[in-house]
Amino acid sequence: MTVYASKTHARSPFPAREPVANWATLSPAEEVEIRRNGRTVAAGCVDMRASDGSVIWLIQDGGRGRALFLQGDGVTVFRRARRNIAGTGHTRIPRRAGQAHGR
Repeated sequence: MTVYASKTHARSPFPAREPVANWATLSPAEEVEIRRNGRTVAAGCVDMRASDGSVIWLIQDGGRGRALFLQGDGVTVFRRARRNIAGTGHTRIPRRAGQAHGR
């Protein structure tokens, strides 16, 4: 069973890139989209995952809270492209709320 924090459908500000067959390869803070039947049902960053990759917790974009997804529920996870910082050649991984800014 999947627990959704919101019935609002997510809209991604940037395109998903690659489907993730093995969820155990996902890392915390990795940007992903969750799709069912070709439709995005959630988007955000991975908060936690089961070591076997059967479950992930997602901190959803737009303040929609956390959501739990089970691999057996028929959803597909897509990694999203990292955002480029204009003119620097660097990428930025968005920080979670409350995370300290370090150099």
